[in-house]
Amino acid sequence: MKLYTLNVARLQYLETGQFIIRFLTDFESLNLDAATDPEFKSLYDSLKTQSPIYDLALMQIRAKAETELLIAQDDIRDKKLGTLRRAIGVYRYSDEPAEQAAYNLLKILLTVYKNIETANFEAESLGLANLVAEFRNATYLPAVQTLGLTTHVNNLETANNNFKTTFNTRSTTTINTAVYDTKLLRKNILATYKDLAEYVFVMAKRKNTAFFVDTFTVVNNGRKYFADILARRLGNGGDVPPTV
Repeated sequence: MKLYTLNVARLQYLETGQFIIRFLTDFESLNLDAATDPEFKSLYDSLKTQSPIYDLALMQIRAKAETELLIAQDDIRDKKLGTLRRAIGVYRYSDEPAEQAAYNLLKILLTVYKNIETANFEAESLGLANLVAEFRNATYLPAVQTLGLTTHVNNLETANNNFKTTFNTRSTTTINTAVYDTKLLRKNILATYKDLAEYVFVMAKRKNTAFFVDTFTVVNNGRKYFADILARRLGNGGDVPPTV
């Protein structure tokens, strides 16, 4: 009997949360009573308390990443609109009557959507969608085609749709406004797990009771599962440090 080898320090941040949840879930599935042993119960209860807090910290990280992605995508669509405006502006002094007429018509349309980039995210999304639709209706499409702006209009639509997809599918989970020290939380929860795993291992050897033997099996099953994940990662390019 031995504890399955697992370098928990190599688990990524998300995997760490999954690893702890795996143990808690598997233990509960056996209907074992944690109160069978007071020391075990203390460690077990500590893990149960830390796990949801650690998950909140991970959600906070994900929400931050989503926010950064939204800001980046908003910047992209703003630049696509700016490019379209400049492309139209090129024809301001055109000597071709058709181009001059197209420029004047589209310039009036753009005036309606002046400063749309400064609107809130949802208002800008709707405004840009409406602008693209206007460019394609019977009134403005001939002018767009005359000035060769179809690609710019399509690019603006794509950038706006990309933003809307991210915005609409972002995490809707309400996150506590507290700022979590994820690194410290990870360190603490793994330290508690280490104490619990080693305690179960020792007690399973010394007492050999059904409770500790079954719990030890749960511990080892989880450790093997995640050790295999790490092994596959090593086989695909090396030892990857913990990341979110």
